[in-house]
Amino acid sequence: MSAAATGQTPTFLWLTGHVRNVGDSMLRRPLADLYRGVGPIRVWSGAPGSGYAAGLRISDGESASSFQAWAWEFTRAALRGRPTFVFNAGEFGVTKAYFFGLLALAPALILARTKGSRIVWVGAGVKNRRRYFMWPFDMLAKAAGDLRWRDVTSARLMGRGRTMPDWGFGIGPGGEMAPALAVVAPASRDKIAVSLRGDRREPSEEWLDAVERLAHRLDREIVCVVQVEDDNALMERVANRLGAEFIGWGDGDHWVQEQRVRKAYSRSVLTLSDRLHGLVIAATEGAVPLGWCEATTAKVTNHFEVIGADHVGPGNSSVVDLIDALDDARVNELSADSTARIADARARVDAVREELGAAEPR
Repeated sequence: MSAAATGQTPTFLWLTGHVRNVGDSMLRRPLADLYRGVGPIRVWSGAPGSGYAAGLRISDGESASSFQAWAWEFTRAALRGRPTFVFNAGEFGVTKAYFFGLLALAPALILARTKGSRIVWVGAGVKNRRRYFMWPFDMLAKAAGDLRWRDVTSARLMGRGRTMPDWGFGIGPGGEMAPALAVVAPASRDKIAVSLRGDRREPSEEWLDAVERLAHRLDREIVCVVQVEDDNALMERVANRLGAEFIGWGDGDHWVQEQRVRKAYSRSVLTLSDRLHGLVIAATEGAVPLGWCEATTAKVTNHFEVIGADHVGPGNSSVVDLIDALDDARVNELSADSTARIADARARVDAVREELGAAEPR
């Protein structure tokens, strides 16, 4: 739907992300879908026509060719009317692109806000505060009519705003808007999925041995999954070491790769990963998400705590001991709990969708 065709002021969305990470396009796609349902959208994705933009599932007509063109469109819209401005979801850290981009938009944002435009910043997570460089983002947060963070740490760092589950929990099986799974039958799943970050230390032999023992104990095959291009080399080595099926990086089309990843997770009874959105995608496909990996950080734990899934993080326990304690009974217990948590998270995200959509003029 184009603004020219409807005569309606478009919603302007800043949805940039990592062009080699399927999770980055996946988690931002619900925002594009939400506002497309209200009217025309204009998106700055940072990589128009790329595999990342394919993961957002935005059309060429919805995607701006450059930041300058998109910013100028927003400025003109602010002069003429009251356009809604939606700032990026996902992990947020102060970069030159964010800092100077927001400074360039500041006059138009101030004008738009004065005229009654909605400013929305929902589903983001703040890594840290950078001294001397946070003030534009503090001002944006203060101006936002709806401000929600995907973890409690971000709310504390920014000093304002509510929490919500990550947008990725608002996507159903297959990456579409299908309902969350109501029932999962672990016995029908014949795989254990593994997905590890390639930018951290390699897993130890002790951990790999524990995964092998788990597969033998549960009578499942292992599948190694890549959702970030940078992880491909490590995961290929891990797959060879474990004698596992390997779902490697494809041609860069995020939507196509996401489908391959989701298919693997939909066959898996559980997923072991230190990738936050590897675990989020796996959970929405019915696999038990377990961050019981040697390189897992508090980021994973913090985001799953928002939905009450405290089992996902390893806490202070040995990850090898945790894996060795898993048996069919424990997996069934975790599966039932995870299914309920994901259904509740989906309902919470849907409530945010409804609230944001209802606030827009139609």
